[in-house]
Amino acid sequence: MKSLRLLSTLIAVVLGISSYDANAQNWSESRLQEMYLGYLEDQGIEGWIDSDGDVQFTYNDRNYFVEVNEDDNEFFRVVLFNIWPIESQSEAVQVAFAVDEVNRQAKVAKAYTQNDNVWIACELFVGHPEDFKPVFDRCLTAIDAAIDTFVAEM
Repeated sequence: MKSLRLLSTLIAVVLGISSYDANAQNWSESRLQEMYLGYLEDQGIEGWIDSDGDVQFTYNDRNYFVEVNEDDNEFFRVVLFNIWPIESQSEAVQVAFAVDEVNRQAKVAKAYTQNDNVWIACELFVGHPEDFKPVFDRCLTAIDAAIDTFVAEM
């Protein structure tokens, strides 16, 4: 009887894991886009799909995008892009030091350069694609703190 109960429990666990994996795999690009757009709309933020398929939005006069990645549904990334153009070699050196300081101090925010411009992202793993919702505002706050650090270093 104990072995039958153990076997039943084991089967239930395996089926639960399998259904979770199947559910996670059903998040297509369009489904992710719809979810992000719907969330932004619920927050009173207008969003749109950009040419890369990511969901772009403006918040507090800053341009962001949420990366849509159907190949890794457990990775969430919101990016504030093109915040500081790098206009010279000497400025590039100063930017490198400022970016390094952001990455040293900031929680979950990551600063880096992309095409002679500075970007700051909040990157984290979520258990399920919808799990970004409770921490979305905190991601934006983390990006704001990273901006403050970056500007102070410049």
